[in-house]
Amino acid sequence: MINILFALFSILAGVFLAEIAYILLLIIEYVILGSFNFELTSAWHYLKVGAGGGGIMGVGIALLRYFGVKGF
Repeated sequence: MINILFALFSILAGVFLAEIAYILLLIIEYVILGSFNFELTSAWHYLKVGAGGGGIMGVGIALLRYFGVKGF
């Protein structure tokens, strides 16, 4: 059960980090160019990328814990 929680937490963390990175890029773009260009399609893309990366990381950690690899 704890392996599933690790996988879910990793997915949520990946989504959160991807969206924070998108917001930071928007802020940098605003400071440099003076315009704010938010696109919902880009936000959706970063959400999917974060979920995919977090899912891969979460499943990897869950498998390493399941097989008893030292350090996990």
